[in-house]
Amino acid sequence: MSFTHLPHRPIPLQLYPLTKPSQSHHLVAFEHVPSSSSSPEPRPQPQNSLLFIAGLGDGLLTTPYTPTLAAALPPTWSLIQVLLSSSYSGWGTSSLTQDIAEISQCVTYFQSRRPQGKIILMGNSTGCQDVLGYLSFPPTPDEERAGGRERPRVDGGILQAPVSDREAIEMIYPRNDLERYNKLAQRYVSDGKANEMLPNEVSLPFLGARTTASRWLSLSSPAPLHNGQDDLFSSDLPASRFADTFGVAGRRGAKLLILYSGDDAFVPKYVDKEALVGRMRKAFEEGGGSGGERGSGVVGGASHTVKEEGGVRAEVVGRTVGFLGEVEG
Repeated sequence: MSFTHLPHRPIPLQLYPLTKPSQSHHLVAFEHVPSSSSSPEPRPQPQNSLLFIAGLGDGLLTTPYTPTLAAALPPTWSLIQVLLSSSYSGWGTSSLTQDIAEISQCVTYFQSRRPQGKIILMGNSTGCQDVLGYLSFPPTPDEERAGGRERPRVDGGILQAPVSDREAIEMIYPRNDLERYNKLAQRYVSDGKANEMLPNEVSLPFLGARTTASRWLSLSSPAPLHNGQDDLFSSDLPASRFADTFGVAGRRGAKLLILYSGDDAFVPKYVDKEALVGRMRKAFEEGGGSGGERGSGVVGGASHTVKEEGGVRAEVVGRTVGFLGEVEG
C-alpha cells in the first residue's frame, strides 16, 4: 500500500477504542477532526457519523479520497474510519460475518455517544460487501449472543466501487490454475480444515495475503452455485440473489447510494456497468427502498479507489455530500 496520495499537511484524527481491554481483539476507529481555524465562531460538534470501511488490504488513510471527503463534509457530519480485524492483511483469515459483528459494535458505540445523530455506512470495494451485508444479512452469532435479534439500525449505506471479487479473481488467474485452487480449497473444507491456510501460491497473487480455505471460497465463489458469502455484486447473478440482498436492504428502510467507478481496473470489460447499477437499484426499490436515486450511477473516469484528483474525485465527494444532505433532511 502507498501513502503518496496524502496531502502534505497534518491530518488530525481522534482515536476511539471500541472494545474493552479484556477482549482479544482491540477494535478501534479514527475520526477526522477539523483543523484549528482562525474563525472566532465556534464550530458545532458533529452529531452525524459517516463510518468508512476500506477494502481488502487497506486500512487507515490508504483509500486516497478520504481526507478530501472528510474536509468537504458539512459541520454536522464527521468521517470515521473503522479498523476491523480484517483490515490490512487480516482479511485472509476473516469473514463478512466477523466484519458485520465488529461494525455492529462500532455502530452501537457511536449511537451511545450521539443518540440523536444519523449513521451512514460507506464502503470501498470489499467494504461494500460489509455495508450491504450489514443492511441485509440476518444477525450474526456474535450479535445473537449479545441479546439482539436485529442489529443496531443505521440510516443508510454508500457503496463505492462495489465490484465482484469473483470476476476480479477470474481476471487475475489462468482458468486451469483457478479451477485447481478452488478444488484444493473445497477439499480442505470437506476434510474439516476450512480455517487452515492455503499454500502461498493460491492467494498471494491476490492482494498479497494468505487466506484460509473458507475465505478463498467465499471470494472465488466457484461454479456452478456461485454461492460464496462475498459474491454479492457479480454481473451474472440472477435477480433473486439481488432481491435477497438489495431487496432486503430496501425492505428494512435504509437509504442507499451506489457509486460505480467507470474506469475500475477490477471490472471485466464485458460488464455493462450502467445496466448492473440499474439492476441493483431495481432490486432495492422493488424491496421498498428509496433514497440515493439522483446520485447513484457510474462515475466516469473514476478508478477503483478514486486516485484521480480534481473533477472525478470532486464528483464522488459531491454525490456523497448530497446523499448525506438527503438523509439528514
